[in-house]
Amino acid sequence: MKTTRFITVLIFVMIVLTGCETTSSIPYSASTQNVLNFQKQLPETNVSLGSFVDSNHMEELTCRLLGPIDVSRGKSKAEYIKDAMQTELFLAQVYSVDSDVIIEGKLDAVNFSSVSPANWEFEFTVSSNLYTGYTVKTKYEFNTSYSAYSACKNVADAFGPAVQDLINTIVTHPDFSKLVEK
Repeated sequence: MKTTRFITVLIFVMIVLTGCETTSSIPYSASTQNVLNFQKQLPETNVSLGSFVDSNHMEELTCRLLGPIDVSRGKSKAEYIKDAMQTELFLAQVYSVDSDVIIEGKLDAVNFSSVSPANWEFEFTVSSNLYTGYTVKTKYEFNTSYSAYSACKNVADAFGPAVQDLINTIVTHPDFSKLVEK
């Protein structure tokens, strides 16, 4: 009887201690390749960014039994992508607040897997006030781990590089020039 109670209490304590941790991502770091791609694609054009929105069915991302993954630090995932793109446009010196070319985006879907092969998947629609736009799908793979904590930390840490990959796919898409052609 005492053994049963002890095991029950032990299991309860383990669930409480491991069941509700929030794993946060590292801050976004601009991609040199994306900056160069923006300079190449926009040699004589400045752009501005309009609204970037999540689709209506976005849910909180949770990883295994560990808890939520906080990848955007208080912002929506679409706002995180907008801020990342704005940083890279600014570094490429092709961003202007008052540009008459306004790029907008919609995060249609975002998913991840924390088991091998671990990955982030994005479906994103980009458009502008000059062109109806196009949709891209990306899959960014990264290393995982057997333990829930390490695997979920890897998921959170891979979000920034996955967004870099998404932006690279957007800017190197054959229709990107249509977004900015007057």
